[in-house]
Amino acid sequence: MGDRFCRPLSVCWIQGGRDNMISITLSIVIPNYNGAAFLSTCLHSVFSQITSDCEVVLVDDGSTDHSVDLVRRDFSRELDEGRLTLICTENAGPGAARNTGVKAASGAYIAFLDSDDFILSGYIDRILAVLTDAAPDIVQFNLLRVLDDELSGQHLVACHSSPDGLYEMNAVRAEIFGIGKWFICRIFKREIMLSNPFPAARVFYEDLQTLPFIFFQDLNIYLITEPLIAYRDNPKGTTRNHRPEHAHTMLAHYQRVSSLPPSLARDLMRVQVARSVVFLTLEMRLTEIDLRDLRRQIHRLDDKSALAAHLRLVDRFFLYFPLLYTWIDRSRKRIRLKGYG
Repeated sequence: MGDRFCRPLSVCWIQGGRDNMISITLSIVIPNYNGAAFLSTCLHSVFSQITSDCEVVLVDDGSTDHSVDLVRRDFSRELDEGRLTLICTENAGPGAARNTGVKAASGAYIAFLDSDDFILSGYIDRILAVLTDAAPDIVQFNLLRVLDDELSGQHLVACHSSPDGLYEMNAVRAEIFGIGKWFICRIFKREIMLSNPFPAARVFYEDLQTLPFIFFQDLNIYLITEPLIAYRDNPKGTTRNHRPEHAHTMLAHYQRVSSLPPSLARDLMRVQVARSVVFLTLEMRLTEIDLRDLRRQIHRLDDKSALAAHLRLVDRFFLYFPLLYTWIDRSRKRIRLKGYG
């Protein structure tokens, strides 16, 4: 298909796309911003497995590198065949790019994939089998954290511990929240993401501010224990390069979570997010955030034993000893600043 120009959603232009008469089961939505270094690996991993009932929607978020030229040159066949839709937008952040991709997608299900990550062998077949046989609301699987395309330094990242199968969310919610791995690369019914869009404004941790609130809903989920995506360890990413806004974003997220109706999952997330606020506040030596009030709220949580049963060791320690955790973390950072660690 040729280029189509449109104004909604700040879209500059769209190229490719499926015929609306073709039934699509799975739409893989990939936001990209200046990801040319890894984009080919990402797309090749998908197109080496993709079937006729799948499509890829790539949303370029105003890249200033050669990402768009690369796609139009190296994936022209996929564009012409309609297996790939390329949408170019003004730069608005990954949340807005994902929302644009969801709206443009044709599939009954949405799979999210970042442009610096790639899918592992068997991803498409495994996912399509689950969608066909179980028709879940959400599919969640584990990941491999890797250093490069050859899977060097691979490390399994477990998002859950229960065996493969379809579960009501109530049965596994505490387990998922206790582990607290809110990677975007899950699969959702498209209608769920249309009803629960990412923040339209440019914000930090847009996945953390969206996904947990979906998991609070009365849905079902299919869990897969094997890793299906390689998550690239990026030293330049947001999680490695902290700014004061990150601490304030996490504090606002803590307050939003705290306003939810009481539940085990809510308090599990409160513990984890509060610890992140403490860590970030000390990391950047911020003075405007009142850690004392935050620690008091964690100290007052009821039924700590039920919470501790689902938390990782570091979060469990913070739950029982928030003041001691703060003191140890502050001391560790002071030692590091003095050059001893």
